[in-house]
Amino acid sequence: MNSKGRVIYNSHRYKGIWKSWVIFLCLLFFAFILPANQLHAQITEQSQRERSLDEPFRLLMDEQAPLNRRAIFDWGGWFRSSYWAYDEDVRRGPDQKESGFHGLRRQQLRLWGRFNLDQVHQVYARAKLDYYDWNHGSSFDHNDSDWEGVNLERLWYDFRLSRARLAYGSTPDEFDLSFRVGRQYVEFGTGLALSIPLDAILASAYYGDWQLTGLAAMSIPSTYNVDQSIPDNQKESRRYWGVQINYNGRRDHEPFVYYFAQEDQDFGMVRSDPTFGDQTFGYDSQYIGLGSRGRFFHRDLQYTCELVGEFGKSYAFAADPAEQQNIHAWALVTELRYLIPDKHFSQLAVEYLLASGDSDRRYSPTNTIGGNMSRTRDNSFVGWGYLDTGLVLAPRMSNLGMVRLDASTFPVNDMDIFRQLKVGTSLYLYHKQQSEGAISDSLSLKDSSFLGTGWDLYSDWRLTSDLAWMIAYGIFLPGDAFSSQSSRHLFFTGLTIGF
Repeated sequence: MNSKGRVIYNSHRYKGIWKSWVIFLCLLFFAFILPANQLHAQITEQSQRERSLDEPFRLLMDEQAPLNRRAIFDWGGWFRSSYWAYDEDVRRGPDQKESGFHGLRRQQLRLWGRFNLDQVHQVYARAKLDYYDWNHGSSFDHNDSDWEGVNLERLWYDFRLSRARLAYGSTPDEFDLSFRVGRQYVEFGTGLALSIPLDAILASAYYGDWQLTGLAAMSIPSTYNVDQSIPDNQKESRRYWGVQINYNGRRDHEPFVYYFAQEDQDFGMVRSDPTFGDQTFGYDSQYIGLGSRGRFFHRDLQYTCELVGEFGKSYAFAADPAEQQNIHAWALVTELRYLIPDKHFSQLAVEYLLASGDSDRRYSPTNTIGGNMSRTRDNSFVGWGYLDTGLVLAPRMSNLGMVRLDASTFPVNDMDIFRQLKVGTSLYLYHKQQSEGAISDSLSLKDSSFLGTGWDLYSDWRLTSDLAWMIAYGIFLPGDAFSSQSSRHLFFTGLTIGF
């Protein structure tokens, strides 16, 4: 990434020197910045792909069935064995072309335990262990074989006052209170700006049709930093706090409004980079969001919508260490989903996402080195949320416009063995909000707004209550914003066993 700032020499004698420095800086860019950004972008995109395929798996693990005995301890686990094949035939630099085939065998083990007392006091814990086995030389981080874990994925204590009143014979009251403390999944609104695991205290007060939720949290130490240009510091250290208000008094609509802030514990940190010298890093941001979910004129037509504004402070590339940039960014998402009233539980959905970008962030929407130009506003939206942005391109929600068309059905659910076989497809149309700005894919270097088209096919077959098989295939056809017009492909298959 680079800045668009220029130094103008008044003396004619410096023109030759100026041109030499421009050539030298361009060589530095291709030698150091672009390869580094491509590596970081690849890791980010792979994380997004994994999350897209793991999201149904996460929901299954996080939403355990309630227990109805007074005091009970239960435990279990899941094991998933999967294979990935990702192929991208792209040119990564001047006169440098590589096949870009990545093959991965991934083994995932989750073990969980839950203690429940009177449906009032609940404690839940889950540990994870992952093993990655890449084809030789195809790993994004150059580690062909790697263990991750054992890591503590969830550990929380949950309490709700209304359940305590029912369990111990007290009179129900219009006021209710609940809180959950520990490592948990936190989501505000539809998840556009915040939808991640955190070490958090999440407390909610209920009165009538109103719900007020408060959040105080810290990032999990193993979380990758959104700014991957920080030398020797690719893990996040952030604090989160915020509030959300939900109104449940409307039969078909649930409006919400929220505010939260994240504070970078390394804000103002000065690091020395071997190539660029001293650089100040840090990203503090606040978010105000509002939206609603519910039914749209018909009981089978569901909707979600959310608009969020982002404000705060960041640092620009190669700026004075004391110079901070103001953040002014935004994002919106809306979805309509039609539940077809047939015996196959078919669904059709259309979604539109638009997240602001910055025209002078030429090479990354999130990093400091090569990021926002000095003495300008930072208009690139950077959030901690999650939405499905496709399997292959899998971009971050920064400087991104996306239309997603989705269809799914259980085609042969009248046969016992295929009753839980779900098949679906999604079509993605991508564009930039700012045609000159960067997206998370560092190969999109051309000043064009059209990013391309993606198409995913998937099937999820629950053969038994403890055995599920998933297959997915995706293709991405690059648009005018990419120099290489070669298509990219991804194949995934995974078998999940519960016990």
